[in-house]
Amino acid sequence: MSVERDPLDTPMKNRVPPPLMLIILAYFSASSCAVRTDIDCLRSIKESFEDPEQLLSSWDFNNNTEGFICRFTGVECWHPDESKVLCVDLSDMGLGGTFPIGIRRCTSLSGLDLSGNKLTGQIPSNVADFLPYVTTLDLSNNNLSGSIPPSIANISFINVLKLNNNQFTGQIPPELSKLHRIKVFSVANNRLSGEVPVFRNWSASAESYAQNLGLCGGPLSPCKHENHVDLFFSGFAVGLPVSTILTVLLIFCCLPEPIMRRYYLLMIKKIKEREHHLVPRVLQAVVPIENIVEQSKVTDLEKYIRPLSLVELKMATNDFDTKNVIGYGSMGLMYKAVFQNGLVLAVKRLHKFESFEKEFSQEIKILGRLRHTNLVPLMSYCFEMDKKFLIYKYMSNGTLYQWLHSRPQVEGMKMGWTLRLRIAVGIARGLAWLHHNNVLRVAHLKISSNCVLLDDKFEPKISNFGNSNLLMSTNSTISSGCNFVVPHSSVDPYKEDLYSFGILLFEIISGKERSSAETDTHSLVYNIRSEQYNMIDECLMGQGFNDEIYETLEIADNCIRTHKDGATNMLQVYQAIRAIGISRNEFSIDL
Repeated sequence: MSVERDPLDTPMKNRVPPPLMLIILAYFSASSCAVRTDIDCLRSIKESFEDPEQLLSSWDFNNNTEGFICRFTGVECWHPDESKVLCVDLSDMGLGGTFPIGIRRCTSLSGLDLSGNKLTGQIPSNVADFLPYVTTLDLSNNNLSGSIPPSIANISFINVLKLNNNQFTGQIPPELSKLHRIKVFSVANNRLSGEVPVFRNWSASAESYAQNLGLCGGPLSPCKHENHVDLFFSGFAVGLPVSTILTVLLIFCCLPEPIMRRYYLLMIKKIKEREHHLVPRVLQAVVPIENIVEQSKVTDLEKYIRPLSLVELKMATNDFDTKNVIGYGSMGLMYKAVFQNGLVLAVKRLHKFESFEKEFSQEIKILGRLRHTNLVPLMSYCFEMDKKFLIYKYMSNGTLYQWLHSRPQVEGMKMGWTLRLRIAVGIARGLAWLHHNNVLRVAHLKISSNCVLLDDKFEPKISNFGNSNLLMSTNSTISSGCNFVVPHSSVDPYKEDLYSFGILLFEIISGKERSSAETDTHSLVYNIRSEQYNMIDECLMGQGFNDEIYETLEIADNCIRTHKDGATNMLQVYQAIRAIGISRNEFSIDL
């Protein structure tokens, strides 16, 4: 008998979608045809490579199940059950051949690593057309040759570019200096020559250019044509005083004393004036101390996710037009942002209160390090001119609160039980992963229907981590995986999440908000025992799901009781509520 694999047990490679600038998020606006093209992309890649060690044997295209390519060796998808490729990592596989032209069919690709293979030939001159949204490109440790194509400069959102240990010749294209988001760059151990590019927002070290005997400039020795102007001014500045002194001595010998003294003082004055105007000086800008502090904070946050500019956000929201407001909360307003390439994101503009400083950084530090199906994807942030913004994937179906309370009144639509249960299972999965993952364990502390967002498929996404508690960091690796470790310590730090999830289950079952008076532990447990029928949304009864609804009420009861005795953890809750759906094959697919 086959054993079903728990979604939380599914390992994934620890790689974060690189925060994710605007263009690399094209996945979110891709049409359904992207699935077909991504499959064709991987098939083309496999056909173009020589694979002597048969390491691509798992790439079996006879499988027609949804998301089958996401289980291929070296392939990571945006979502495990959708065939849309996020990253291709085929490093150190001993593959032969040339640069795979078919990679252009992976229309949502954000990372490509072909390092440590035996690739030959040249990088295509129009490589930017193949990899328009890539943020990481690693072609190091191959046998690629020819010149580095200038079109790489058009991959404007690239963060990591590694071309070291190849056979590239010629000059490094000066156009690469336009890559203002570059953070890692290496062309070491090639046969390059000429002047190295100067990046606008980052300084490369000498190691980035090592073992290229013909390179100069930047962190290397000066190129021959450099500093000609500086040498001219330096020579002129030294020669002028010397010649002036000789002239003064000559005048002293030939003119009467009073005239000599007056002429001497005049010459000294002119020398000082000329030195002031002719000798180049290093200008020292006066930077306000608050700007330095702000920049240091931005640099610290960039460890987790890359920022967007305020100019980009203003353009996407029509200068934060009130017509684009899609929500509001205690921290600020949420805007719908439509970028020039058609991508739609949600931008939260935080109120200008110092008390939100912690919430702002906490959200980035948590969602910038963790990726999971049931956590809202934090795409980027902005911190400029003392203004703070958080940028998320746009959730077309709003919040769970709206569907339980607001939309039924306005649109006459109510969620059925099957959908409510699926949403409850997703929330439980997300919380269980937050509590038990092996990277960064988090207690949310504010879980409610308002902070559960719903995507276009009604998959729940937990948001609002500003008040969360970072309970344990097991390592510093950014994670998008679903590995978990059951903690041996007490579940006490997670009690509030369990209790809040129990309250949320009542809200999902009843379709009613509960006041603070009604959330007293004793009264809730009493109501569950004595008035089960009255606590269920009347539209759910008599639809054939009564037993499941009562089972879910029992789970809510256990969550509430945990607030007192701490006998249950979130992983157990998730497994229990998921089992309800599994009983009728509702959740048999790993998510």
